[in-house]
Amino acid sequence: MSCERRVLGSVRVMPVYLAMGEAAGLAAALAARLPGGDVHAVDVGRLRGRLKEEGAYLPDVEQADPVAK
Repeated sequence: MSCERRVLGSVRVMPVYLAMGEAAGLAAALAARLPGGDVHAVDVGRLRGRLKEEGAYLPDVEQADPVAK
């Protein structure tokens, strides 16, 4: 890719925004199927699984204990 230095910062973040948009869109689609359409009620494990099925790059993370420390 070739671009002028002044636009490089904008270009570098495009993949991050693409991934975030894909995740947000899929979360909204899953929420639309739930009673009330609450995006906060979306099963994050299911969301991550569907994103991986679609080829999204998601490193495996351990579930953090919300009570720990």
